[in-house]
Amino acid sequence: MKYGTVPHFDKQISRLVMGVIPLPQNDNEKAFALLDTYRAAGGNIIDNSYHYGPGFSVVMKAYYEARGEDALIRFDKGSHHHYGRENWNRTTREAMDEEIRGNLERQGVSYSDFYVLHRDNEAVPAGEVVEWLNEHKDAGRIKAFGGSNWSAARIAEANEYAEKHGLQGFSASSPNLSLALANEPMWTGCSQPTREERAWYATQPVGLFSWSSGGGGFFAHLDEVPDIIRVYHNEINFARRERVEQMAAEKGVSGTQLALAWTLNQPINVFGLIGPRTVEQLEDNLKAVDIELTPEELTWLEDGPVA
Repeated sequence: MKYGTVPHFDKQISRLVMGVIPLPQNDNEKAFALLDTYRAAGGNIIDNSYHYGPGFSVVMKAYYEARGEDALIRFDKGSHHHYGRENWNRTTREAMDEEIRGNLERQGVSYSDFYVLHRDNEAVPAGEVVEWLNEHKDAGRIKAFGGSNWSAARIAEANEYAEKHGLQGFSASSPNLSLALANEPMWTGCSQPTREERAWYATQPVGLFSWSSGGGGFFAHLDEVPDIIRVYHNEINFARRERVEQMAAEKGVSGTQLALAWTLNQPINVFGLIGPRTVEQLEDNLKAVDIELTPEELTWLEDGPVA
């Protein structure tokens, strides 16, 4: 395993981040086997969200009771908007308070290492969000925080406000960074960094925690899945997949491993969220950490041969 650090957080974080969604909610033995295998390989952080409902948190509560509250770093999300409802906006002090406390209660823990706003509302000044988050940090409910699917400009706005006012700023950003170029968001309010935003991240210590970091199933040829067709089927991605498979054969690795390695090798403080459903899939993902790609290989996989 490889590790990195982010601002305002004093622990090394594994570059691969385990997601809770693949964990079975009715079979703790299988869920624990996945989590134990991940930890045995050096993984130390779990991605969860209030929006995912209480079921996954019940699994995690049982795991912390069995393995200890500090068995994993908690990357807990919340403040996901209620799209289509009258009270849709969850970027509020009240919603944040409800979901930070809710994450703790559901998991039976005393703090979250991270609280990451699952969605953004640009009508709310980033400085107000920073103020609210610092209140919870000072109360000991969270240690660090960030934004999922926030633009680079909004992350910068938040951190500029924090620096100006002597407050803790954002440590993490969690958009989708992968070799698969999205035609449209996978879900409402999701974001994928532009090349300009990627260049900005390359100058920042903020950790970029990429969801669907291996391409969301596209490089595994899940081509009959409607969401894969809708989001990832385009000529650019088909050409990229051909190049991935060509280079993977040359390196003696799988295409899914190489696609994940593309994300992990970006010149950014990047961490890749993964969602293996079996120990075998997890072990396949883990091998991607050891694949090193040169800047030239990264560019070739993305853009093809230089004319």
